[in-house]
Amino acid sequence: MNAEQKNLEFYFDRYPEVPFEVIIKEDLLRLGIKFTDAAMEAAKGCRLKSYFLFSYDRIAHDEMGKDETYRVPEDIVFSGGPYGLRKTVVRVSVGGETPYLIDARDGNIVLYEGEKKIAEVEYPTIPEYYSQKLEDGTGYGQMIPLLFGRQAFATINRTCSNWSTGDECLFCDINANLRDLKKRKGGTQADHVVYDTVKDPEKIATVLEGMHKSMFVDNKESLANRMVCFIMTAGTIKTKLKGMTANEFHLSFVNAIRGRIGNRTPIALIVDPGSKEDVKRLYEAGVTSYNPNYEVWDKKLFKTLCPGKEKNIGRDEWIRRTIEAVDIFGDGRVSPNYVAGVEMAQPYGFKDVDQAIASLREGLDFFMSHGVVPHPDSWCIEPLSALGGHPVLPLDYYIKADQAWYETWLKYDLPPNPGWGPIGNGRGVYGNSAFVDMREKR
Repeated sequence: MNAEQKNLEFYFDRYPEVPFEVIIKEDLLRLGIKFTDAAMEAAKGCRLKSYFLFSYDRIAHDEMGKDETYRVPEDIVFSGGPYGLRKTVVRVSVGGETPYLIDARDGNIVLYEGEKKIAEVEYPTIPEYYSQKLEDGTGYGQMIPLLFGRQAFATINRTCSNWSTGDECLFCDINANLRDLKKRKGGTQADHVVYDTVKDPEKIATVLEGMHKSMFVDNKESLANRMVCFIMTAGTIKTKLKGMTANEFHLSFVNAIRGRIGNRTPIALIVDPGSKEDVKRLYEAGVTSYNPNYEVWDKKLFKTLCPGKEKNIGRDEWIRRTIEAVDIFGDGRVSPNYVAGVEMAQPYGFKDVDQAIASLREGLDFFMSHGVVPHPDSWCIEPLSALGGHPVLPLDYYIKADQAWYETWLKYDLPPNPGWGPIGNGRGVYGNSAFVDMREKR
């Protein structure tokens, strides 16, 4: 596979039908970003990385020579520059070998590709609710960080039980990331990082209630403060947790939340697919978007890259339950994640970009023809995962993957999933992939 880095304008010319913002965003996710000291100084007082789930970094914490772990923003918005870019939000991935640099000069924060200015950058402000604390002193922002300015996220169980048997997904670093963060506790760190393994439902509900109240100014809802959704996830629970089955555990949070804030804010639940009865209980309790992540479509790759999911449930049953959930939630409200790029994980996967995209399209077409709207996260090759150190993939893959998603979505005329916000160039609020930033051909 050829992942040789060419400059952005090469890809702008190669894919004239794709928004510049999509190409830039995917390359930032693919390669990561470096920050100058001035850029990190400028981030003081901003919403910083919380490491709420995975590391989402291209290099390990130990390789960060400037203590970037606690000094860089959670996400950024880039816009303007020589290409007149529309505002686009992207997750910050700290990079090592990357041409992308953020610097602060003369009061401006700027994104560079090598020596060339690409865009102006905005750092995320700290929302008002971050200043509030629970009775035990835990900050609200520690319990539920805000992502991309509009999405709240809580990892209610920060470990996956597949790791205990060596059956974790090969691209995942959830348990390793938590261990690594805990190892640093007591050293140089910031108070916005929390290490609780299992969250408390009432505390989560209290924080969401505070967030909900902060959405209103003079008794009117502020669009700028409105949460697009609340995303809730937990690592796989094979038996019981806190004396509860996996479904009972998730329901304890949904019931607590709906009891505090009603049904207005969508809840997107990321979970292993359960029985039809379990799914009905989640729907009736108030889950809006059901997300049993299938990760990769290819049958052989699913077995290899997701051994725990294959052993616990199996690919065919995973897919059957996912399709079945549409009868309960409706078109567009079942949105499993797939990790865009792992089709090319070596030595297991495709070596050719177009073959990998063909497999991806097959899965997208199957799911969307059944009313399921999958959503991608662009593969961040995290060092502490089993695939850490894997060579970076070609940018062509990520561009074609976003095209495949968007074209299939238009083909089946499906609604946007309420868990991931609006779709469209300059409108997307999801930072883990540029599929939300696509637009129809001009």
